[in-house]
Amino acid sequence: MGACIIDIIEGSIAEEIGLEKGDILLSINGQEIKDILDYQFYVQDEFIVIDVKKTHGEIITFEIEKDEDEELGVLFADIVFDRMKVCRNRCIFCFVDQMPPGMRKTLYIKDDDFRYSFLYGNFITLTNLKEKDWEKIIAMRLSPLYVSVHCMDPELRAKMLNNPKAKNISRDLKRLKDAGIEVHTQIVLCPGINDGVVLKESIEKLASFYPSVYSVGIVPVGLTKYRDNLFPLRSFTRKEAEEIIRLVDEYQKRFRKRLGRGLVYLADEFFIKAGQPFPPADYYDDYCQIENGIGMARILLDEFAEIIPELPQEIEPKEAFIVTGVSGIPVLEPIVDRLNLIEGLSLKLIPVKNEFFGEQVTVTGLLTGQDIINTLKDGYRDKIVIIPQVVCREGEEILLDDISLEDIKKATRARIYTVDGSAHSLVQTVLKSR
Repeated sequence: MGACIIDIIEGSIAEEIGLEKGDILLSINGQEIKDILDYQFYVQDEFIVIDVKKTHGEIITFEIEKDEDEELGVLFADIVFDRMKVCRNRCIFCFVDQMPPGMRKTLYIKDDDFRYSFLYGNFITLTNLKEKDWEKIIAMRLSPLYVSVHCMDPELRAKMLNNPKAKNISRDLKRLKDAGIEVHTQIVLCPGINDGVVLKESIEKLASFYPSVYSVGIVPVGLTKYRDNLFPLRSFTRKEAEEIIRLVDEYQKRFRKRLGRGLVYLADEFFIKAGQPFPPADYYDDYCQIENGIGMARILLDEFAEIIPELPQEIEPKEAFIVTGVSGIPVLEPIVDRLNLIEGLSLKLIPVKNEFFGEQVTVTGLLTGQDIINTLKDGYRDKIVIIPQVVCREGEEILLDDISLEDIKKATRARIYTVDGSAHSLVQTVLKSR
């Protein structure tokens, strides 16, 4: 156990006392260091005692006097030094269970780790927390946390998660509320399972935990074509999406009067399915569920609206194309239409159907390299093709199926550009690409 040091910051305490790359930080003030949270919590004191296992195996104790909150100047490879806490549920809608075989191992990992929830906003179920985990959450005040609730009916939740511990959701949320921990909750909505009356009850019960439960994000179940021998589920119809939008609108009005905020928010996919415009910015309050795909379209459209006065009236003749998933079309179409008012610019969307996961998967972030290549084929040779970075692993140029952007470039002979999720990045790339 312990934290393996991968680098030392120049001029730091660590360099001064002789710590080296490859050394292992075992403890601070007698406390075992299992993750970056332990390190940051225990390193704050002005006087600390650390135990370090050197690369040659010797364990050395260092006594260090420093400024309060001053860190040692060591870098670690990851935020968790023991093991990620993996999900022990068997949710009826689990997306990982719908992955095809033969993909890289990391895609099959089911994260249910409270540390990743606090640091990265990953959703957890609270079903695998041990008492020592609860004590750590409360002692370190790990707030906010992101919790997958799905429904507040204890028996139904246990069936949906296939875990009897899931029944304890009300008790667990009360414990977090009593500890002053803010919680952002998620409901993965499944037609005929946890919608309708069940959804109403879930929203109302979650609202009773306000202000600890600070938001309720509702997202539609995602279904791939790899569902053999899994629980039978279907997607929402347009009519059902319209009904859910009306229901949440009514709750938002009620909560705004009572709480001063909307509290419950729908994923962009519901508005796309219903063929309705995205709500205005005030619908999303502080965009606290943005990482859940809730409000991303509105942010993009509003950012673009701010850029419009700065757009040129004319540019040198240019043709460019934007790759998107099917659900991205209604988001990008008004942007593309406005940009095409610039004289000299011809901008078009390239919708890519998701053959890899199945056509029910329409989000851009789940497009694969092979589907992009099969869509482009040889028809975009030497043309400007813009691909959203969301299709790639974070910080890399590799897609879900391990095909790289360079592979796409070689296969299609297109001039590939990437953009982040902002309107500014998109506009700048469209105007400046050559």
